[in-house]
Order: sequence, then C-alpha cells, then structure tokens
Amino acid sequence: MGTWVKETDEAFYLMRGNTWISRIQKRPSSTNPQEQVLNVEGMRQWFMRSDFPRAMTVSVGLEAPEPQQFGGSSGSASPETKQEEAAPVVAPTDHQEDPEPPAVDSDENADEREGLKVKVATTTYFKLQPKLSDQLSDAEKVLVTNGTVLDIQYYVDVGKNHWRIELLNATLGDKTNRSWFVFAPDIEVLTGVKLTTVNDTLFKAEPKMSSQLADDQKVPVKNGTQHTLLSFTPAAGDHLEVELADATLGEDQKRTWYVFNPDVKVDGNRQTLEVVGDTIFKVEPVQSSQLPDADKVLVKKGTVFLLNSYAQPEKNHVRVALQGAFLGPKNLTTWYAFVPDIQISGTEIGNRPEDSTPAAPATVSQAATPIDRGVALTFPGFTGTYFSNNPIKTGLNFTWAEALHVNRNNGRYRRPANANVIYNILKVAEVMQEIRSMYGNRPIRINSWYRDPATNRAVGGASRSRHLTGDAVDFVIPGVSNFDVYARLNPWWGSRGGLASSSVFTHIDVRGYRARWSYGY
Repeated sequence: MGTWVKETDEAFYLMRGNTWISRIQKRPSSTNPQEQVLNVEGMRQWFMRSDFPRAMTVSVGLEAPEPQQFGGSSGSASPETKQEEAAPVVAPTDHQEDPEPPAVDSDENADEREGLKVKVATTTYFKLQPKLSDQLSDAEKVLVTNGTVLDIQYYVDVGKNHWRIELLNATLGDKTNRSWFVFAPDIEVLTGVKLTTVNDTLFKAEPKMSSQLADDQKVPVKNGTQHTLLSFTPAAGDHLEVELADATLGEDQKRTWYVFNPDVKVDGNRQTLEVVGDTIFKVEPVQSSQLPDADKVLVKKGTVFLLNSYAQPEKNHVRVALQGAFLGPKNLTTWYAFVPDIQISGTEIGNRPEDSTPAAPATVSQAATPIDRGVALTFPGFTGTYFSNNPIKTGLNFTWAEALHVNRNNGRYRRPANANVIYNILKVAEVMQEIRSMYGNRPIRINSWYRDPATNRAVGGASRSRHLTGDAVDFVIPGVSNFDVYARLNPWWGSRGGLASSSVFTHIDVRGYRARWSYGY
C-alpha cells in the first residue's frame, strides 16, 4: 500500500491507509487572519520517500474528524519500522501531544524551514581537529570565505571557542567529510530571532546593577543595535539571558549575556534540543542493548539540534522530531531521547496566550474549608458532585474554581475532557502549593490553568499546550516580578518540567523533562 496526502481543517497529513504517519499542522497567519500557514519543508521530505504520495484529498470546512496516527498514540517505533496496517478514522483525544512541525508565519523565519544554517562572518578555516590552523596540515583544513552559508544538521560546543558542526552534505574540501571544527567567533547561526535595543544599554556577565560589575563584565550597546539570538530566557532583576547567534563580545569573546529587559525588544522564536549528557537516541523507548545498531545512534553532550516537535514522555523517554538532521544509517529524524539527558528551549511561534479566570483566586484560595461551596461540578470518570470553592485536595489552598475557571455568574466552567485532566490538576496543584510555601504562603493569582481546546485556540495558546492536559498553570505572585519568580524557581524545578515567564505571568508544568523559554512579551 502506498502513501497519499490528506488536507483537513487542522493539518496536512501523509497517510498510509486510513491513518497518518507524518503531519504538518496549520497555524493562523500573523499577517492575514483569513489565511493559514504551514512548514512546506516538511512536505518536501514526503516526496523523497521511496513510497512517495501520488494522490491527495481535500476535506476543508467539513469539520470532519482528524485521522488517527499510524500505529496508535503510543507509537513505540517510527512508522518506517512497523508493518502497514489500517485503522478506523477517529478524532485524536484532546490531550494527545503528537510530534508536529512548527508553522512559520513570515519570510523572516525562512532559515527555520530548512533546518540549521551557519554563515561565515569572517574568512576562516574549517578543520578536522580543534587546533590552531597553523598546527594542521593542508589536508586537515579548508579555507571558507566570508559570506558562505552552509546547511548543518547540528553543532556541538567543544570548548576553547570551537564548535564541531555536522554539515547536511559534504561540500567542503575533498567532499568526503561532513564533520568539521571551526573557531566559533568566525561564524554565526541564522535563526530568525532578532533582538533590538530600544535604549542605550549594557550587556552584562551577571543579572545585576551595572555599578556592581567590573568594567570587563559589561559591554555598552547602542540604541538600535540588532543581534540574532540562539536563545533567550528570563533572569533575575527583570533581565533576559541571551545567547547571541551572530557575535561574540567582550575580552573573552562570549556569546551569553544578560540585558535589562525594558531596554530590548525580541521578535521571533525557535525550539532547540540540547543534549546535556552523552546519550543514545533510539527508535523505541527501551534499553539500548535491546536494539540493533541500525536503530540507535550515540549523541555527544553539548549537541544542539533544531527541534520540530516533541511528545509526552513515555517510559522515561521523549519522542522528538528533529528539523534538518538525519541521523544513523537510516537517516531518521524522529527518535526517542532519555529524559535526563536532554533539555528543550524555546516555544512555538505565535504562542502568546492571554487567558484569565473569572474567579477571585486571591480571596478564594485563602480558605481551606469555605462556607460558600460555590458551583456544583461533575467530572468524567468520577462519581459524585464537587464544588468550585472546595480545595482541589485536602490541605491545599487552590480550588476547583481556579483550576477550571468557574464563572459564578452563570455557573459555566471548563469541563475536563477526561479523567486524566483531573489527575494532572491534582499533580500540579501540589506543585503550586510548594511554590506558595516558598513565598511565605502569600496568595497566588491564577491566570490560566485548564483550557479546553476551544478556549486554548481563542486565547492564543500553543496547539499542543500543556494546559490542554491540565498539568500547567500560568500564575502571578503579587508584588514579585515574574522574571524574579522564574529565576528563583529555575534551579528548584530542574528537569521536572517546563518553566517560562512573560511580563504578565510565570508558567510552570509537570511534563516530566526540562523545558525553558520566554514568551517574549
């Protein structure tokens, strides 16, 4: 049975039988609300398969159910490793988080569509060893001129200002090697994420007042200066921690600096996966000893990939879809990675949620046993009646009114899609209670907790937001900067889940692996 393409209201699918084996999600256009956009690069790869699609169907505007993933939602192996099978066409559950390529809204992000690219900023040598060029023979180095742009699969910071980069194709020297070392200050990564200074400011080695830093710990930056970024995350004192993609600054030629957030504007976003410990990527979430060599690949600590998407943890592994990186003898882009060995940074383009609750959490969450029980609630998979003003769990200050955004005026609330949502709310409620204790049990204002799919779309949430599963909360601690909250929680939260901040809230979720980002507003 061959493959074919199906278009629905939500996505383009590469189909086998009645189930999909690859998906490209549509996203609203940032420039025209009547249009949608998607990552065309992912579709190009469909037609490079041996069983490339030869037909297409269109069912837009019919509100038909989305097709089911090939092999089911657990997906213990990549589609290419399974036998072909047919399955009925059913809608995926609301909380399902399958890998999907991120959409791109403008030509400014064209580099993201094709994977990682580096540009040679200063004519330099690409080398087979991380040594000074005059210590290498002519056969061990090749001169690459200023302005050259190269497609790469990933890069690794090997120290001493050198990166090892893996080219997409062997285009340098005698065209036999794809792996090269290069002096990092001589190249820049093309990312589509731009930082612009809106005031004269300082890039600083630490997120402190400039008067507290030595001269060699800060670099003056003029109003209107632009840089492209590898990453940006919140930091203490209303600072951003930024990693420059196009420059190294200061006497030590550093890429990572802190800058006062009100002095800069950041546009664009990207998702990356960094390997924080030598690990093995696998086609199944099992012990590597159980797999043949063709189904696993060693990945070294410090390797950075551009990330297409990632899924819910399974057996302490995360299924990741890499963008523009083809690993192992089968040139696969989808792998299972061991949770402790990876961290994810960045968020989906267009993920700028603006949600709120009609409840009064600063008042309601004071009482563990409220006299007014509030609105009666029922939950799928649970018997009995619950009440909005009751604590989610005995001993906690947070209520069902906050978790489900209960409107006292009309009795409406965001009804959980299934029992798993309730269990996730219980888990994250305990985390929120810990945070409340860290801040002297002061009341916490909930901006957003559970979102049903319609609400998530309406408030501008990510297409596979953790709020859809109930295990994420956007919150504010009155009187404390959200960036300061992030800075305090970051080491404490570690690899237990996601953490992010914007100027108006802090986000935390219990996804089970490390993810960090800034919403950029």
